[in-house]
Amino acid sequence: MSLLIQGGMAFLGSKFEQKDILIEDGRIAKVGNALKGDEVITAAGLLVLPGLIDPHVHFREPGDTYKEDFATGSRAAIAGGFTTVMDMPNNAIPTTTKARLEEKVKLAKEKAICDVLFHFGGTDSNFDEVKRADPGSLKLYLGQTTGGLVLKNPSSLEKHLRNFPKEKPIVLHACDHSEGEEENLGKTYATIENALSLAKKTNSTIHLAHASTGKEIQLSLRYPRCTVEVAPHHLFLSRDALEKLGPYGKVYPPLRTEQKRIMLWSALDRADCIATDHAPHTIEDKERGAAGFPGLETSLALMLEGVERGLLDRIWVAQRMTQNPARIFNIKGKGRLEKGYAGDVAIVDPKKKWKIEGSMLETKCKWTPFDGMEVRGKVHTVVKGGKILFEKFQFVA
Repeated sequence: MSLLIQGGMAFLGSKFEQKDILIEDGRIAKVGNALKGDEVITAAGLLVLPGLIDPHVHFREPGDTYKEDFATGSRAAIAGGFTTVMDMPNNAIPTTTKARLEEKVKLAKEKAICDVLFHFGGTDSNFDEVKRADPGSLKLYLGQTTGGLVLKNPSSLEKHLRNFPKEKPIVLHACDHSEGEEENLGKTYATIENALSLAKKTNSTIHLAHASTGKEIQLSLRYPRCTVEVAPHHLFLSRDALEKLGPYGKVYPPLRTEQKRIMLWSALDRADCIATDHAPHTIEDKERGAAGFPGLETSLALMLEGVERGLLDRIWVAQRMTQNPARIFNIKGKGRLEKGYAGDVAIVDPKKKWKIEGSMLETKCKWTPFDGMEVRGKVHTVVKGGKILFEKFQFVA
């Protein structure tokens, strides 16, 4: 059975154009006009995007499945238009050995309804495990954050940079959250500058996680083989929101001042991709001081809200949520609506107005810092490997 997505405004890499998308055997077979298929999705008036790719999520499995697991996390992903996500290694049971990576791969295959790829965690002593596991990417924590994965030996960063394959990205968490905001920022900038210097020395490919200030983006431009991501919550929330959010406003990196939020917008055009940093915690955990926000189901809507406000271009958003993360992380056959690519498609109603409500989200934690916010732009239909998983704003039976 072939599936035809008919008459939508399809994102074709550098422009939106009204085209039909024909999917056969789980892959895109044709992109054109007046195509025919066995099953038809009418997409007139809707945006047709490649399935979104999120390079930064925390699905909490194994170790903290009461917060999220591969089943609930992947449902949140699909509801947000994401057909591929990349899970971070700093679980309660960290992904720092080949055996633990294989365990996560097995669990995800059994439970997830989207594709889940995995960043591997680097430590001061697991260089041989990194080589044995041969992951697609490596995550290095250069400052204290949630979990115990932090490099304490100053020489470990350079050793990982030297040993890891040059064509594969090393993701850097450059922030330290053991001190106040300004002390944290000074340390962060110094850490990034040191990492850039070492990356140049070793000819490594690096990626800066969750930049929360414009200066981090500007620093990334100093090295051609460095890319950088930004999370929507740092664009739409500042420390001004903390009075309302209370403990629910705690996140790493922290929400910055309103001035720094505005400066982040000013530098945003040079960012390479959007990442949700989906980090769900229960309400009880948040009230005990846990840091992190869920983000998979609100990310696209927030970025389209930026388009609606005239702050962003629709093409820019599409590029940084589809083809750019695929390119940065060497995800073959994804991120584009082209013949031979995966039949993963997100169809979006750009005019749909809706109110974000935490209790209605698919994520297990059932809350969001954007609760009550009205946005425009909602995922209408999601196709994964040629199969319709989500249609008319809800999961199919």
